[in-house]
Amino acid sequence: MNVSNPVESDKPPPKRKPIWPWLVILVLTLAIIYTHHRISLIIDDLAQMAGDFTQLLRWILAKLEG
Repeated sequence: MNVSNPVESDKPPPKRKPIWPWLVILVLTLAIIYTHHRISLIIDDLAQMAGDFTQLLRWILAKLEG
């Protein structure tokens, strides 16, 4: 004898959680990492340029004095 409850059979299957919030978080995280890396490279280049500029000024002053 098979007794089935009609109320339980009318329920839709459970919904799966959406994946798109996790994809958005992944994309934002990768963008932040990339931006941090690029900013670090820019700061290093500016520091190197400041040293080169100082060396150039010292060279010019040495040529003007001598």
